[in-house]
Amino acid sequence: MKRLILVRHAKTEVIRYDISDYQRSLVNRGINDSKLIANKLFLKNIIPDLMISSPANRAIETALLFANALQYPVDEIEQNDDLYDGFTTNEFLALLDQLGKENETVMVVGHNPSIEYLAFNLTEEFYKAVPTCTVIGIDFQIDKWSDIEARTGKLAFYEYPKKYKEAKGK
Repeated sequence: MKRLILVRHAKTEVIRYDISDYQRSLVNRGINDSKLIANKLFLKNIIPDLMISSPANRAIETALLFANALQYPVDEIEQNDDLYDGFTTNEFLALLDQLGKENETVMVVGHNPSIEYLAFNLTEEFYKAVPTCTVIGIDFQIDKWSDIEARTGKLAFYEYPKKYKEAKGK
């Protein structure tokens, strides 16, 4: 079995004229949300064998926070420009095959709309919102990443910060 974990970067500062979109950083809420969700994954023993991130500042900051909470070596986070620019599902699957190798669980930190499209295209049925810091786990009953086909994944988990903030407020 292979498990793909899709992560949308956490909440960022608003778009401004003095910095590029690529340079935008996480705000305090984004930092706190990343720690919250990463710790929930850690408590459920959901740990990646490989972490791949967009090189955009907000995605790398999210990936670093997740890596720290999940005890993943930060210097082993793979950065891939295509996660910022976006690509087709087939191009993404080729990336997984290339980088995933023998890893069973791969975490990918990126941006919307790509994360939402990938979740929709790779699972049998995914029609959920993907707010910032959402984590989507997808399981595939395969031995090699190259064996993934569209719409064959099973939704393993769906985590997002508001889920825990709403529960806390009750």
